[in-house]
Amino acid sequence: MGAGIDGVDEARRISALAATLDPSRFEYHAAASEGGVFGDFNRANTRVVDGACIFLNRPGFEGGSGCALHLAALDSGESPIDFKPSVCWQLPIKVDWETGDDGTEVATVRGWTRSDWGPEGDTMAWCCTEGTRAYVGDRPVIEAMAEELDAIVGTEVFVELRRRLGNDDAR
Repeated sequence: MGAGIDGVDEARRISALAATLDPSRFEYHAAASEGGVFGDFNRANTRVVDGACIFLNRPGFEGGSGCALHLAALDSGESPIDFKPSVCWQLPIKVDWETGDDGTEVATVRGWTRSDWGPEGDTMAWCCTEGTRAYVGDRPVIEAMAEELDAIVGTEVFVELRRRLGNDDAR
């Protein structure tokens, strides 16, 4: 199973963006042209080619390795959030929402685990969250993933999270 698609609007956006990808930057452009980018009729997941998402340019691909949608966003000066399926740009951040004792929503920010994906998590390739390069960076997550955190939890919660972490001016 490829990347999960969050509804009809996201499927339309991904489909439209895929049609604009430069073949020199999209390793599986020919496969996408022939069979589409979705793995099912309902367009609920991206298609899997050679064991991974159709948009994943493999290491050694001349146009650049990594997500073709991500690369296209950067090439056009746009945010990858606007190009990639939501599940992809949110990784490795997971937010659990619960109702607090006073009725307010409580957001707990954490990393994804295999169990978050249900039974599929046991067999899923975890290129984003496993390995020696996962969760390693030169800046705190609150800074490095500020745009993603703000989009996931909303500005009010993000500002409060920054305040609690002592990063009021990190943005």
